[in-house]
Amino acid sequence: MDLIMSNTHSYGSTTALAAYTPTADRGQRLRRGGTMYHRPCHVGAIGRHRHPLIIGTAALSLLATALPSSAFAAASTGASAVGSPQRHFAQRPLFARGGASTDRSDIARNTDSDGEEDNTRKHARAPPSPAVSPFSRPVTRVAVVGGTHGNEYTGVWCIKAIERQREIHEAATRQQRTSAANDDDDDDGIVNIFERFPSLEIETLLANPVAYMENKRFVDVDLNREFSAEKLRKVPVFEAADEEECDLRTEFCSDGNVDAGEVLATLPHEAVRAREIDTLLGPKFTEEGGGEDIAPQHDDPATCVVIDLHTTTANMGISLIIPEGDALMSAAAAYVLDKCRRKYGVDGAQCLMHALPKRRDRMNLSSCGRHGFTIEVGPTPQGVIRHDAVEKTEVAMRALLEFLHLRNLELEEHQQQQPKGDDGNDASSSPILDNLNELYPGGIVPCYRSAPAMRPGELSGKISWPADPANPNFPAVMVHKSLQDRDFHPIRAGDPLFVRLDGTVVPYDGSHGEEVHLVFVNEGGYYYASSGTGIGVAVTSRFDFRTGWFVVDSDDEDGAVEEVVVEEKDSYE
Repeated sequence: MDLIMSNTHSYGSTTALAAYTPTADRGQRLRRGGTMYHRPCHVGAIGRHRHPLIIGTAALSLLATALPSSAFAAASTGASAVGSPQRHFAQRPLFARGGASTDRSDIARNTDSDGEEDNTRKHARAPPSPAVSPFSRPVTRVAVVGGTHGNEYTGVWCIKAIERQREIHEAATRQQRTSAANDDDDDDGIVNIFERFPSLEIETLLANPVAYMENKRFVDVDLNREFSAEKLRKVPVFEAADEEECDLRTEFCSDGNVDAGEVLATLPHEAVRAREIDTLLGPKFTEEGGGEDIAPQHDDPATCVVIDLHTTTANMGISLIIPEGDALMSAAAAYVLDKCRRKYGVDGAQCLMHALPKRRDRMNLSSCGRHGFTIEVGPTPQGVIRHDAVEKTEVAMRALLEFLHLRNLELEEHQQQQPKGDDGNDASSSPILDNLNELYPGGIVPCYRSAPAMRPGELSGKISWPADPANPNFPAVMVHKSLQDRDFHPIRAGDPLFVRLDGTVVPYDGSHGEEVHLVFVNEGGYYYASSGTGIGVAVTSRFDFRTGWFVVDSDDEDGAVEEVVVEEKDSYE
């Protein structure tokens, strides 16, 4: 599962690299090498073979120009949510909830609780005007990713099923069969995505094949924390040896490069794999100029949309996780949310948005593409395949692919109908977007907003718990029974939170706000220090699917919002 957090291990210097001790069997895995070259999102299919790595120069991405817009930072002193270490946040607002309801029943509705038009909605900060509408650019190359965490088998099953569908589709094409036999597939619940969504070039990626084979979340560190500029640039790029072909989509290919062996052996396995994935799906950053702290984003990564499939041991239902500021993914999430709720009920699907409008500030795998979308389904145990979890994941994934395909068809029709000389940028109005406007009056979609980072390197905040002195992956407290399986429900200051070994109850101290909502409660993946221990925190919120930005309510003309200021604490000792 994954509510994005930081990797607590640091390997930012030569000294740290030399001191790092990977797993004992790393030396036995030095067999072959391989890299990938960069092709822009709008050209061709994602390559399947090994090539020399070429990362071109590009302008800053549109996302890189986006202003920080989170209401959490509305009155910030200017410190970045992913900035330098700070022990205290006395002047830093954590949650800004001006008038936002914390009643879970309110978030399930698409209109205000009083049923009247709300004229006080404002963006938390005025969004920038992009040079090109995100709705005017077709989506061609889509990567569906499973196994980012090796013991989350649902995503792996889904990508294997996709590859089986590809085989069936290609065999039918070779035999020149018509698609008529597939028209009735829906009656049996069988959908071939290559028949259904032909405008999309769909590829799959087994993100962490070594961890998957070992049924582990990761080998050395959490792969989904390794895609920051600092970490990616710590891994050198080497030419691949021409010994044999290696498929980056399913294999770890850097462990056979003899010339690079000594350097790569000093790095965590996932750091090297992240670099491989970035060359395949991205690149996320340009190689020229800027330095490690201000590395420019790559303007045209190889992949248009990265769909990362996860599961969680927590009772999260279907959770759609998107970043703030991405209008296309916001509209897609609104579409998928409606589809999932129609099938599984209002409580069966939720949307969680991270307040990170700049792609460069995200360290998760899906940020390699121009757009990223994460699907979490739970509860399901680690290392287990459950039919219901697979089905829910596929329902959400197909709804997302359907949205992208339908929008492509609309753009194609728009291009055919437009007069010569029209640049085609005015394509923001469409039947599919108009339908979303009917589903969500005013374009406002209910969601949960994740807490901002409180510790260096984090993308989202948690209530951390203390670890056992003898084992950093074993909590010194356990989650109180009143919270178990109650993800997205509120907790108030003074409510039971943890239980100590002696049976005493540790109450929630209100440090994240008088009332907040807990997410990923007792998630098994969060027992690992590398993934960030603790319980995720969120508040109810809303976003405008036309812009991808949070909206806030205010009773004054300036849009001022209530601030909850907190002081950082390491854990509930």
